[in-house]
Amino acid sequence: MANTLQLIESIQQVFPNVSRNQIRLDLDSAQKLFADETGTILVKGSLSTPATNVAWDLPTGFVELKEFLMYDADGNPVYLEDLNYKYEIDLDKFYVYTKTSIPLTGLDCTYAYIIYTALPDTLSTESISMDITEHYRDAVESYVLAKYFRKFKIPMVSNGQVVEAFDPRMSQLHSQEYEKLRIKAKRSFNSRIKTDNNPLYYSDPGLYYLPKRINDSTTGTTVSISGIAELYTKYAYYKITSGASGEQAAVLKTGYSTIVCSVTGDVIALESSAEFDEESIILINNWDASWIRNNSSEIVITAPSGWTNISFEIYERD
Repeated sequence: MANTLQLIESIQQVFPNVSRNQIRLDLDSAQKLFADETGTILVKGSLSTPATNVAWDLPTGFVELKEFLMYDADGNPVYLEDLNYKYEIDLDKFYVYTKTSIPLTGLDCTYAYIIYTALPDTLSTESISMDITEHYRDAVESYVLAKYFRKFKIPMVSNGQVVEAFDPRMSQLHSQEYEKLRIKAKRSFNSRIKTDNNPLYYSDPGLYYLPKRINDSTTGTTVSISGIAELYTKYAYYKITSGASGEQAAVLKTGYSTIVCSVTGDVIALESSAEFDEESIILINNWDASWIRNNSSEIVITAPSGWTNISFEIYERD
């Protein structure tokens, strides 16, 4: 792995007036951008207690879901199609439901995993190693140098005199080097995924599936992902579509003894038996929506004009 200290010293030789701390921060941003664009950091996350949870917080650094795997107690694969399940990501959480939209009491499996691309760890110190492999470290350095040659003036000789000037030519050269390595990394990563193109079975015409592998939980590093029941004392999640009217069922609810959601036009009302207090938190996926807690038994959300759908969650942390 490339050492951050080496890159900082290399860049500071060209730009001595830029602080080491600033270079470290820019290297951190460049490494995260490279990992995001290439998807080269692949992580396996273990969903905690799948028998009692149906939603999980996305792990730190999560970028894109690649695969969802489930296994029974013997380590044999379990298929979503067989269990009539579906899954989705919303409000920075991973949810699993039945296809009939009825909330689950738990997954009919012993082990559940998500395979996802992730961002690298933050370069918090100069001594920390980068998460991208050594042969791509030049991409990170080139990205920062391309930025600095556009942003900071350097000494240059012009008409026999030393002047301070930007160097767009060097900036372009480093930008081209970054782009070349970015494409190379992406092609290399994609080439690792191979198949003989012979489908073994299919559940829908034209849609082919390969059988899932036996549970390999004992190999490699697996990130533990906590479930809703372990993170919240109370939690409720709703998805409301414009045109809905009257009482609306929660997609997921735990901890609240009584909570009722009703819709009248653009107004969404939440009522409970005095369960809303200063510790209650609401997150809404529509930034133009507003909300107010009238008292411990009522919260009113006002949707913006022209809204089509709103997802929101209300919860209290442990």
